[in-house]
Amino acid sequence: MTSRLNDCLPPARIPVLAKFALFASLASAVLVFGAPNPLRAAEKAAVGPSIKQSLSPELPALFDRQLQLIKERRPEWLRQAERSLPKLHVAVKRPVSLVKVEKDAASFQGWKTVDAGKADTVLNRPMLPGDSFILDFGEHLTGYFKFALRRFDIAVDAPVRLALIFAEMPAELGEPFDPYPGSLTRSWLQDEIVNIDDVPGETRLPRRYAFRYAKVTVVAASRYGKFGFADISLEAVTSADEAQLRPFLARTPADAALDRVSLRTLRDCMQTVFEDGPKRDRRLWLGDLRLQALANYRSFRNYELVKRSLYLLAGTADDQGLVATCAFERPEPMRGGNAILDYTALLAPTVLEYLEASGDRQTPLNLWPLVLKQLDFTLEPVNTEGLFVPPKGWWLFVDWHRSLDKQAPEHAIVLLGLRATQTLAEKLGRQDEARFIPEAIHRMENAARQRLWDETQGLFVSGPKREVSYASQAWMVLAGVPSPEQARRAMQGVLRQPEAVKPVTPYLHHYVVEALFAAGLAEAANKHLHDYWGTMIQKGADTFWEVFVPGDDFASPYKSHLMNSYCHAWSCTPVYFLRAPAAGK
Repeated sequence: MTSRLNDCLPPARIPVLAKFALFASLASAVLVFGAPNPLRAAEKAAVGPSIKQSLSPELPALFDRQLQLIKERRPEWLRQAERSLPKLHVAVKRPVSLVKVEKDAASFQGWKTVDAGKADTVLNRPMLPGDSFILDFGEHLTGYFKFALRRFDIAVDAPVRLALIFAEMPAELGEPFDPYPGSLTRSWLQDEIVNIDDVPGETRLPRRYAFRYAKVTVVAASRYGKFGFADISLEAVTSADEAQLRPFLARTPADAALDRVSLRTLRDCMQTVFEDGPKRDRRLWLGDLRLQALANYRSFRNYELVKRSLYLLAGTADDQGLVATCAFERPEPMRGGNAILDYTALLAPTVLEYLEASGDRQTPLNLWPLVLKQLDFTLEPVNTEGLFVPPKGWWLFVDWHRSLDKQAPEHAIVLLGLRATQTLAEKLGRQDEARFIPEAIHRMENAARQRLWDETQGLFVSGPKREVSYASQAWMVLAGVPSPEQARRAMQGVLRQPEAVKPVTPYLHHYVVEALFAAGLAEAANKHLHDYWGTMIQKGADTFWEVFVPGDDFASPYKSHLMNSYCHAWSCTPVYFLRAPAAGK
């Protein structure tokens, strides 16, 4: 099995619903608008009786009580989110040079930039229609583009029309945006036509952009009164406070580079929530949040931003008590139109890790009914034996891979969520409400060991075809299913297995690295970290990418590499490993 472009699922087109964004989905997934609990009758027949029915006769009443508390607390959760709105740090940045783009087969996606002179050479000189230049700001930034126009002699007697392109990568400058073949809406691509009526004057574009390069083309201007640029800058914004960073003593230059690019990625995604990507989708996702929060705890330490993000997801829970796996801030808080089972299961670990990192006990106590209620959803597709049976009414994500079988990794993620809920109950003094959890953990552990572990191969298998994947091994190790010896065997074995289904995204690669460390394979973990993220740096990344498949520079879940996010939250976690308190972790 190879992990190339063909392994990235061509996403289905999903109708645009009022106030919901357009999402790319997996062909094997069905996005549901609202909670999928209870499962449809046909799905229940496939799963069989749910484990919930045999754990405790008190469970329905317990979950109903949590639902009532959720409904009562949602307004206050949204108020708490608003009270935690962070201050954005603003820094004025100016371009460091001019560049031009050239085709180069040896460069990432076939394009490279070459130096074209000093940035200030475009200032204070007359501009004519057809003039064009590309500014390099020296690093990826997120913020508001500003420029000042001046006149030279007589009045500028016609509007100045400019075409602007903001690019994270050189390919966005070298390749035309149209005709656009992608599955996400074309409006995500960062280009603008701007008309300026009054010269001289200053202009600040109202839309926020994420980019390193800005291409400016004069489309039209007066034939008589000449204009030029007096200044060009960017108001870079982030809620990350670099003063909070502790000194980092890198062991090698490669470690220093990974740390630097990770921090820049996280910085630009830290806005008024932890955004998944400042170019796209510019919103909060629960699975991304968990990884950003982990990286944040070891770097910028902005606990208020984690708290705000948790309360926003909680406050937009639906009327069945299902947490939002994606949420919008503006124009008003609203849940996204999807339900991702594995993200739902990760709420408990995210809240637990927030408690352990921040010491804030009140927020997890406030959110406890929501955390507990999620088990009503994640345990529904687990049968009485304790085996997860993939339902069709959920989006099962795990990774952007078209053929990955999800049974084993989803089983492990649900189990991980159970363990985190149990630990959280103990820390919050809510053990009485969690008395059913140890039995659920016991059954799911046994089912995984008996049904999903292949002793002959020394690997976990998934689905009717007994597929071997990195996802299955990593998540089972992190869920605590195998013995230490089996964990090492599974992780070493999958690395040697050429047919194993490999990850497509840094999101899953993070969990592979984490599982290697958990299995006691620090050398292999560090090698994987440097081989994967280090290769992105070698290919020109100054922030880490949403999707990267070694050997396929054009891999995209959206049918267009131009649509990919090249500063993406779930790829920022090398800093989590490099800055771990324990050496080598």
